[in-house]
Order: sequence, then C-alpha cells, then structure tokens
Amino acid sequence: MKNIAIGLLVVILISILIEPMTEMANVFREKIIVSTALFNACRAAKDRSLEYEMLRGLDAKIDEDKFKHYFADAFEDTLNVTRQSGVDNAMTFTSNDGKYNTFTVTLAFSERKDFESNQLVSEVAVKAESLYKFKTKYLKLAEKASKDVDYQIIGERKLILSVKH
Repeated sequence: MKNIAIGLLVVILISILIEPMTEMANVFREKIIVSTALFNACRAAKDRSLEYEMLRGLDAKIDEDKFKHYFADAFEDTLNVTRQSGVDNAMTFTSNDGKYNTFTVTLAFSERKDFESNQLVSEVAVKAESLYKFKTKYLKLAEKASKDVDYQIIGERKLILSVKH
C-alpha cells in the first residue's frame, strides 16, 4: 500500500514538473513560427513593393500601400490568420482555426540618404505581438484563475533596403 501511494505521488510530481517544460517548448516553437512568418512576409512584400522607376537611379523606395498589402497576404497564408482591420500602419489579424490569439502588427517606414553613395535607403521596422494561448491543462487553469499569467509573444524584424551596383 505504501508503494502505491509513493508511486502516485511520483506520477503527480512528475506531471507537475513536466507540463511547464512542455509549455516552454511550445512557447519556443511558436516564437520560431512567428519569427519565420514575419521573415517570409517581409521578404515577399519587399520584393514586390520596390518602385522600379527609382531603381534606375539606384534608389530603394518602397510603395507603402503595396508593402502593407503583400505583407498582409503573406502573413495570412503563413499563419492561417485573417486580417480584420488596419489603421495607418497597424494591422490586426485573427486566427482562422483558434490556434492563436489576435495578432497586432505594426509597420514603421523611414527613408534616408546614404552619405557615401548619395542613394535613397528605405527602412521598415515590423513588430508582431500576440498573447500566448496556453496548451497544457495546468497553465490553462492558472490562466482562468488569474489575470497575471499572460505571456506575450513578440516578433520583430528590421529591413534595410538599398541598391548596390
């Protein structure tokens, strides 16, 4: 009888220790997924939104509306989300399958002249934020019990676009 009680105690303690480790593995996996989605969406938008007339003078100028459109399309396809709204340079995406909470993506565009080559260089800073949706039983219970267990997944990318001859 004593051995059965010890066995049950060990199983309970192991489950309490293993579930947070499993959740941390899920968090790292989702951070990688969001980072990859940002990278792919930025790359697709960058390739399609450069103004070709400006490339003749070796200037890298981005059409901001095209960038936002192509970025949103690629981001939607990668994470299976749908764009809900967009005000200025902030976009909101919701998950189609309930796998993620709402994503808020902000884009910051800037341009500057390179002093050495006197060319126009464009910069785009992209930041995606979402509350993490817990997967394991104990942490879902902790999330329901308290409002202070939220974990934010943040992905950031910065594109510096210049034309080299």
